[in-house]
Amino acid sequence: MKLIVTEKNQTANRIATVLSGGKAKREGTPRSPIYVFSTDGEEVKCLGLRGHIMKVDFPDEYRQWQQVDPKELLDADILKTPAEKTLATTLKRLAKEAESVVIATDYDREGELIGADVMGLVREANPKATFTRARFSALTPAEIRRAFDEIDELDTDLARAGEARQEIDLIWGAALTRFISLATTRLGRRFLSVGRVQSPTLAIVVDRERAIQAFKPEDYWQLRVTLEDGGGTFTARHQTERFTEEAAAQAAFENIGEEGSVTVVKKKDRTMSPPAPFNTTAFLAAASSIRLRPARAMEIAESLYARGLISYPRVDNTVYPDSLSMRVILESIAGADVIGPLAEELLKKGQFKPTRGKKFATDHPPIHPTD
Repeated sequence: MKLIVTEKNQTANRIATVLSGGKAKREGTPRSPIYVFSTDGEEVKCLGLRGHIMKVDFPDEYRQWQQVDPKELLDADILKTPAEKTLATTLKRLAKEAESVVIATDYDREGELIGADVMGLVREANPKATFTRARFSALTPAEIRRAFDEIDELDTDLARAGEARQEIDLIWGAALTRFISLATTRLGRRFLSVGRVQSPTLAIVVDRERAIQAFKPEDYWQLRVTLEDGGGTFTARHQTERFTEEAAAQAAFENIGEEGSVTVVKKKDRTMSPPAPFNTTAFLAAASSIRLRPARAMEIAESLYARGLISYPRVDNTVYPDSLSMRVILESIAGADVIGPLAEELLKKGQFKPTRGKKFATDHPPIHPTD
């Protein structure tokens, strides 16, 4: 039996549906669904996790905050335990039946670490199992089939990098949280939390709040008029954009006549460069500009990715690889209601030269529509 392990249940469902031609059957429990099908006479089972299957923590002897010096945590052993025991149990049960295991987690640092943790749990149950790695940047049928045709190995260096980040987060957060909480006698539910990400973010929020509080509002007046010309209307503004004194604004207002005349017409051309390809940062900034919260924006993007409609949304890259066919992408979205006509217009040009950003990486292409 071949076992495929993915990072999320929705991804497992998608991969099983594509590889089985829609014939995969769902088994297991609602909390641990398994998708079963056969291909080339071999039984295949596909299991989706819920992110990290293992978590890190310190041994029990370090749990008493007031009895352990925070700096002892810097050299303390770090233990790994299952983050969700039900999924870990299901994985080990399936591992006993499996001859081979395909790691099909997201191809990034966290996905590679999850894959390494999966391998560790499988080996505990079945030391003879063999492992391969399927890498993909989109969950389209073509990309999924390509990933399983061009099977690879786990990137252990990337997995170790993810593990180092995980351990640093634990040590940094636990040691400084305890130190500051003990120093301020804020214990129990009143403890002060410190973290690698949350603390710099808090500093940004504090600086911004201080700037808001220090801001001194000043009244100003603006003068605009609506003019008619040949049946059409347009708006003109006073050459003084903002009057700081109401009397000056009022004097300018009273000086307006019933008619005006155009004395000078100036024209100038402006060339606007097309935007760089979309990475996660640019995507979240664009989402924020239409008042979409970052968490909600990523939730939507991950849903679109899992349904095979966009490429992997967690990416720094802003340079399209040469291997990615712009024509194939445009053809795949040419029938869409809103962007379809734009894609068709580009397809008529024949030659495509995508823009380039400043950040180049080889793990995933920039975010783009796939269907």
